[in-house]
Amino acid sequence: MESTNPDLPVPLSDAARQAVARICAHIAGDLPETSHEVVRRIRAEIPDYALVPEEEQRRFVLYQGRMLLAGIAEQSPPREEHIAHARELGRRRAQQGLSIELLLGAYHINYREVWNMILRRATADESEQVGELAYLVALIWTWFRILMGNASDAYGEELRRAQVTRATLAHRLFAALTADPVQAEPAAALAQALGYAPDGEFQALCLRAEDWPDDRTEQLRHRLAALPGELHCATVGTRLLVLGQRHDQDTVTAAIAAISPPESGSAAGVGLPRPGLAGAVDSITDATQALSQAAGERQVVRFADTWLAASLGEQAERLAPLFTKAVATARTDSHLAEAVVAFADHGLSVAAAARALHLHPNSLAYRLSRWHELTEFDPRSGDGLVASLVVLRLYRTAQPIPVTQRRP
Repeated sequence: MESTNPDLPVPLSDAARQAVARICAHIAGDLPETSHEVVRRIRAEIPDYALVPEEEQRRFVLYQGRMLLAGIAEQSPPREEHIAHARELGRRRAQQGLSIELLLGAYHINYREVWNMILRRATADESEQVGELAYLVALIWTWFRILMGNASDAYGEELRRAQVTRATLAHRLFAALTADPVQAEPAAALAQALGYAPDGEFQALCLRAEDWPDDRTEQLRHRLAALPGELHCATVGTRLLVLGQRHDQDTVTAAIAAISPPESGSAAGVGLPRPGLAGAVDSITDATQALSQAAGERQVVRFADTWLAASLGEQAERLAPLFTKAVATARTDSHLAEAVVAFADHGLSVAAAARALHLHPNSLAYRLSRWHELTEFDPRSGDGLVASLVVLRLYRTAQPIPVTQRRP
């Protein structure tokens, strides 16, 4: 009688069925020993399986081998308990951080090795039935398709659940770190749950949330998860914060640029690496202040490079009366401001600054003197140079001043 179940192959003859049952029973008896060899092969062909405890993997391989051999002997497709086991395996491998491709590869090796055992045993003990064993390929493929499909579905479900959990934890952590006062105790527990070492070194990046809609933020979250180190991001108010540990800063900024190219207008502020959760708070402040200095085509602004203007940014309005003349001079006589910057950038050397601007040294010296005359800040003195640079970097004198001007 022919089978009507599309998951079953063409039935074997009675003799072949009995031979297959004997072969499967013999192999099943050896599985406790042969499962070690199968695990060894999987780990040799897929080195990343070192993430999985070896004894745990052997238990899965042993169970899979037994249920597959039982199904072959009975000429039946997987049952509900087998499907449940496959789903458990998929969830477990997602939790352990293995890719779905590696899970599929391990399944393939396991099934390949079981098939090879069947062929070797049939050739040695049941040679007259070897021809009919070709029909078993369809049955084995049915097992592989059903179980791998369910393992993949469960893997995806677990991955999505874990991603939602991590995103939620990251949002709670950043909210705790940016609260006033900082919520230190909840922050420590949340940091550990996300894989951070609370006493380790943290580094923050700050992006403008308006530049990062939900779909782009999700892309960034996926990209960060694939990078070395511990990296999480979440939106807090008007900021999208990224907090990293044991990571490479340049790799992270490259990932950000790949998702949000320069023409999009997005910018990033990068804080200093700082130890402990208190350091994480300070690094977030660094990154936020650095982002405030992003202008023009400068897409990545590091606090280490802009700390002076970044630190004073919040005091810009309060300090504005000190710099009224200098701001006005920089706007109307930009060549004077250019001379001050060149002087500062070339070791306080008039000759070197003049060469950089293609000027005669006397011309550059005149411009520095004229700046002093109009602003009352002497760029040749320490205090005067610092004040001049604060004006030029804090108030962005090429653009309107972002403060209310007030004269003393």
